[in-house]
Amino acid sequence: MKKKRAELRKFGLIMGCVIALISGLLYLRHSPAWSVTASVSGFFLITGITLPTILRPIEYVWMKLAIVMGFVMTNVLLTLVYMIAITPIGLIMRLLGKTPLKLRFDRECGSYWLPVDPSGPCGRPDKPY
Repeated sequence: MKKKRAELRKFGLIMGCVIALISGLLYLRHSPAWSVTASVSGFFLITGITLPTILRPIEYVWMKLAIVMGFVMTNVLLTLVYMIAITPIGLIMRLLGKTPLKLRFDRECGSYWLPVDPSGPCGRPDKPY
């Protein structure tokens, strides 16, 4: 699907502004790379304003890269959260003998029904809080 000129113009202006900010930071840190990033920023800004259709292949590659990065980072972040947060909590709960779901069968229990306050949220659906 081809992008419209307005979308390509927006892409060029956003890329130009972000790279200009990076260039400004590099200039403040006295890095010699600021001139290169300033040139790239100027290219995006001028091209985005005058001939945004030239940016079509760059935008295509950028969006494909963004999809791949999003997929990878989502999986990396979810794996890290699982390994750093959920797994240790589960191991600690097992070591302490905690079972929040109460899945074990209790032969001495008369009923598994838990009493509910009649004036609680289930008794008055019109007032959930």
